[in-house]
Amino acid sequence: MPLPRFEKLPPEKRERILEAAGREFAANGYENTSMNRILETAGISKGAAYYYFEDKADLIATVIHHHWLEAAIGLHEALEHFSAADFWDRLADLYTHPFELVEQAPWMLGMAEAVWSLPPEMREQGPLKRVFDEATEWLRAFIHRGIELGVVRDDLDEGIAVQLLMALDGIHDRWLARHLSGMTRSDREEFTRTFVDFFRRLLTPERDY
Repeated sequence: MPLPRFEKLPPEKRERILEAAGREFAANGYENTSMNRILETAGISKGAAYYYFEDKADLIATVIHHHWLEAAIGLHEALEHFSAADFWDRLADLYTHPFELVEQAPWMLGMAEAVWSLPPEMREQGPLKRVFDEATEWLRAFIHRGIELGVVRDDLDEGIAVQLLMALDGIHDRWLARHLSGMTRSDREEFTRTFVDFFRRLLTPERDY
């Protein structure tokens, strides 16, 4: 994650740097992203990039982490308020919340596609691994809460369940990144709720069928 100097910057300057980086990654992908263009857009000196970040991988991980957290505010706390009756509806609501952010910042669509276009090994080690580990831990907490409420099956190995959901979550995000701009808000929500219903059918205890 970023070097301590970055965290000491005023919030508006941090936001300016991360948005400039996000737009650059979205427009050009990881390999073709220019650190110099990011710095020029953000209005900071060329030497500042490695003053704040270890390398380009650290920068893209910071951008993802920042915007994922923005979209995921309160997710762990939200799980505590799930009930058996509204468990799946609440999950669908959480999945549709990021659409509001995309409407405010359409470039985030390209950013999502840039992330999923990275080689798998980049997501499995180094700075990006820490970001994906956070998402994995939330899915693990989600499964735990569902088992507590009796709405998620407990006969499947937890590690397999988490990996399965992580893979499906990636399919959901990649598909939306490529198609979201041509969909209405109603279309987006219907697609996501249908996807969440697939999760439900996959994980609901057999006795409930």
